[in-house]
Amino acid sequence: MESGVLLGIDHGGSTTTALVLDPESGSMTARSVAMPKSMPRDGWVEHDPEDFLRTSLDAARAALDAAGLTWRDVRAVGLANQGETSMAWQSGDGGAVGPALSWEDRRTSALCDSLAERGVDILVRERTGVLLDPYFSASKFRWLLDNVTSAAALAEEGRLRVGGTDSFVIDRLTGGAVHATDAATGSRTALLNLRRGAWDPDLMTAFGLDPGLMPEIRPTAGDFGTIRSSFTGGGKVAITADAVDAHAAMFAQGCRRPGVVKATYGTGAFIEVNTGAEPVEPDGLLPVFIAWDIDGRMEYTLEGAVFAVGSAIDWMVNTGFFASAEATGDLAASVPDSGGVAMVPSFTGLSAPHWKPAARAGLVGMGLATTPGHIARALLDGIAFQCAEIIAAIGQRQKGALQEVRADGGPTRNSYLMQRQADVMGLPVLVSQEADMTALGAALLAGIGAGQLFESDMERFAPQMRCFEPRIGADERQAAWAFWHRAVETLGGWEA
Repeated sequence: MESGVLLGIDHGGSTTTALVLDPESGSMTARSVAMPKSMPRDGWVEHDPEDFLRTSLDAARAALDAAGLTWRDVRAVGLANQGETSMAWQSGDGGAVGPALSWEDRRTSALCDSLAERGVDILVRERTGVLLDPYFSASKFRWLLDNVTSAAALAEEGRLRVGGTDSFVIDRLTGGAVHATDAATGSRTALLNLRRGAWDPDLMTAFGLDPGLMPEIRPTAGDFGTIRSSFTGGGKVAITADAVDAHAAMFAQGCRRPGVVKATYGTGAFIEVNTGAEPVEPDGLLPVFIAWDIDGRMEYTLEGAVFAVGSAIDWMVNTGFFASAEATGDLAASVPDSGGVAMVPSFTGLSAPHWKPAARAGLVGMGLATTPGHIARALLDGIAFQCAEIIAAIGQRQKGALQEVRADGGPTRNSYLMQRQADVMGLPVLVSQEADMTALGAALLAGIGAGQLFESDMERFAPQMRCFEPRIGADERQAAWAFWHRAVETLGGWEA
């Protein structure tokens, strides 16, 4: 068996991270580079597709340099993609056609409303396990075809490709030889039949999309081609895994039991539970996705997302409320309560279980005695309660009681937020001390795809955890929830 290190690349919302994993020693080295994005108008969030390729290579180079290695030392690469971020490009030279529409982007709201009037929302839910919503990729693909000069003509000529951050980067790294994704990523498009793990022809027709535009569906851990030597300096490096970022983190966290919830906090928060080999019946509130397809076994997940977590904190910092993201935790802990201040940080809409895509953030209850600490507490409490609503909804769909929440991602370094999460849920929150769980999951899956690791090996890569136990009683928790529900009733329907 060939040896060598494994490289996991995570396409995050604000950074791209590469992690080098030595499968023998377990040692890891990671480096991140900034991932630019722009917001040309309210509700529009986009990237330059080329930045996904550039930052992937820059982060990989930085991580390898830090480990004292080169591409020749790499056995295999795994990608963790942004899921719903969608783009189009030209086959052959791979040049991008228009912007990459972020998972945060809401520009297709009117298109989704129009499709719902024709009953497409019912078809989407029945076939895919998700809702007809601008969050998912199908309407974004349609928007690119309708609004980007040359896209429709290229599609007519059979020279247009669409996909996510993974498909674009794989296409470019392999010189156009591989246009592929995995079934889990496909399940986040609103175009993939959940039970068959294949593109649904009726949905393709409903969105007016040619199946020839779509990437081939391949196993999560498997063959995604070989990176061109021009990128590696001559080394032969295989791409052997492709996973959704949230699912890669769940895999690295070892969340394989129904009672264990995984919560990845980043630009947004992605909260899910592995439901095993059978999907739960979609209820129209929580999306059902394919988690991964490994060794011919497909597993499913039940998920909810909070669209603004790190981005909400960053907005408050950038507009001058706080000096830094790190300061929010200390400020929040400096006051005994929120002083009657409430915030619903729904900057890009309220997701499950409310599904109000046009909702906007709101801050109420301020008086002359309000301090920055009260506002910081209201912000972090708002994030904690939005996440807690999803965790509670997941718990209601589970046959057994929830046992714990396993958390990872940058905002988990905010001790106040994690303690508050444990308090309002009445559940222990175990925070991974490995900062880059998503990139680690991508590297581990690459090892499986390359035949260098097996699922039975995963336990030895389990991260160290810091545990936050609930500290408040049932009465205080009930009062806090009542205050939150009042805030949502007041602000949750506010639309731009």
